[in-house]
Amino acid sequence: MREFILAALMISLCFAPIGAANEEVDPLEEAGVSIIAFRNDSLDSNQDGMMDAIRVVIVLNSTNDWVDLTLTLLGDHAGFVVVEELPLSFEDQINASITYDSWATGEHNLALEISDSEGRLLERMAIGVFDMTPALSVPEVDLKLKGSDIMETGDSCTIERHFIDETGPRWGEEGTRSITGVPFKVLDTDQELDCSSWPAGIYIIEETYTNGLGQSASDTLEMVIENRPPPMFSISINGDQGLTGTPCTITHNAAAGEDHTDFTKDWTISPSIGLLSNSSTVDCSQWAPGVYRVLLTVTNSENIVSTEGAMLVRLPTAEDAANADSGAPVQSRGEETETTSVGIWGMVVLSMVLGIVVFMIMVRSPEDDELGLSMLNDMGEPDSEGLPTHVDESGIVWRRHTDGEMDWWDQNTLSWRRW
Repeated sequence: MREFILAALMISLCFAPIGAANEEVDPLEEAGVSIIAFRNDSLDSNQDGMMDAIRVVIVLNSTNDWVDLTLTLLGDHAGFVVVEELPLSFEDQINASITYDSWATGEHNLALEISDSEGRLLERMAIGVFDMTPALSVPEVDLKLKGSDIMETGDSCTIERHFIDETGPRWGEEGTRSITGVPFKVLDTDQELDCSSWPAGIYIIEETYTNGLGQSASDTLEMVIENRPPPMFSISINGDQGLTGTPCTITHNAAAGEDHTDFTKDWTISPSIGLLSNSSTVDCSQWAPGVYRVLLTVTNSENIVSTEGAMLVRLPTAEDAANADSGAPVQSRGEETETTSVGIWGMVVLSMVLGIVVFMIMVRSPEDDELGLSMLNDMGEPDSEGLPTHVDESGIVWRRHTDGEMDWWDQNTLSWRRW
């Protein structure tokens, strides 16, 4: 009896009607939208004979008075997905197209999604897998040097930075640029780098770029900047050993092949004769008698310095000699020298003075001899104690102190005397 009841129950279930709960509802139909036509076209946007873009065309119909939709075209390549969106607002019917531009060489898997105004997915359609080449410019970095491969400091030098990336910015995946091997900070907006002021050295400059799609580019530039040699020059003097008041010039002469016109020239004269201008020629005709040390420092535009020196002797005139101490040597004026006759009393006084001097020399102590000898160097010449010396036409030895004062060598007493 029990078996009969179970058999009857199973037969009744077979003829039971299917409930509405088992029926699937199409979201697109529920939104009152239907697809009338759908196709995709392969494009060669840059006319290179290779497919680089896909255009999707769709015709939609709506039974509602007004409908808002969004078409989303997705492209998947190597795990990176890019999205193209197209918002639609229409009633009755609309023809729409959306294009996918390839951003890398290889296979791209495309799909189209239709969503309502609230972002709810109504339909997803697979378009297919396509082997494509880039339609957009892929990242590229190029460094170009304007200048010779080996330069000297201060030479004209410019580095041009060429950069392009259309794929990253197209989908909000801009990357970062970095540059290494430069001595100063560089901004992304710096299209040219002025390397004319860079210090000497061997430079290996590398710029790299990577965007959010995993694309990268780099370039390397090698250049050498050598130190510019210091200014080469000489000092010529016209008027050395001349009398004060006669023509005298000191001239800076640049070496052959060098132009020092724009270089800074600093003159240092010891003893000081006052400030001198930044010029290549100095007038020394009116300098007082004495021995002068002349130093010239030349600085080029790269602050490289070179210094040269010379000695200059200016002799006193007859008037200068006449006004000097009576004990100091004077320069003979030849036939114009005034002479005076010496009377008998003068001769007597002179004889007494000479006698006293001879007596003092005869009774000079050994210590005095040693003191006199100590003023001579190993060669038996006057010891100038490191000061500059000069022998005039009369054979008198002179030396000049740092303050400009002059001493002359007294051969009789073997000592220096102030002039």
